[in-house]
Amino acid sequence: MTSCSPVAARPRRSLAEVAVTVVGPDPLTAEGIRKLLGVEPPRTSGEEPPDVTVVADDRFSTATMRRVHAAAVFAAPIVLLTADVREHSLLSLVSHGVVAVLDRATTTGADLADAVLSSANGSAVLSPRLLGNLVAQIRGLQRNVLEPLGYTGPGLSTREVEILRMLAEGVETREIAKTLVYSESTVKKDLASIIGRFNLRNRTQAVAFALRAGVL
Repeated sequence: MTSCSPVAARPRRSLAEVAVTVVGPDPLTAEGIRKLLGVEPPRTSGEEPPDVTVVADDRFSTATMRRVHAAAVFAAPIVLLTADVREHSLLSLVSHGVVAVLDRATTTGADLADAVLSSANGSAVLSPRLLGNLVAQIRGLQRNVLEPLGYTGPGLSTREVEILRMLAEGVETREIAKTLVYSESTVKKDLASIIGRFNLRNRTQAVAFALRAGVL
């Protein structure tokens, strides 16, 4: 009998191994941040995309948001270094790939380097105030937008949750359709949609996903 070796955890990279692109309001600012981090300026437009993008600005403005939008094309985590971030813009920033927001007035070179490295390794860096505000905005979005449309936190509709709940209880597809007054093909399509949407393998995994998400 053969034994399976455990999957090794992905090793954390050092800053020297991280490809960083810096976007600033002017060439001098971008050059200064690159030197601070010890990274080289981009040589050609055909290079590999960065691991992390740093967007810097003196104060948060519409121009800052435009730079974030432009940086999102790299599909890399974005570290935003600025001041006076507008709290109502947090959701938009996160949706464009911002995983760290640092205060320009108080951030040191070591802080910036740590944030870049943390972002490259899959972590997020937000102050407690900004994190609390972001959570409040997400809860408001869930309560005021998603729930009235019939969607739960994990992205399942109320009908999908009911189907999975009955499936977890061992109810056959035909009986689920009869109980919920849907066609059997509709129930099967919903199950196929769940499995495909969340990259699951089968109905059993779909039920397990819903259980982990706390909706069953």
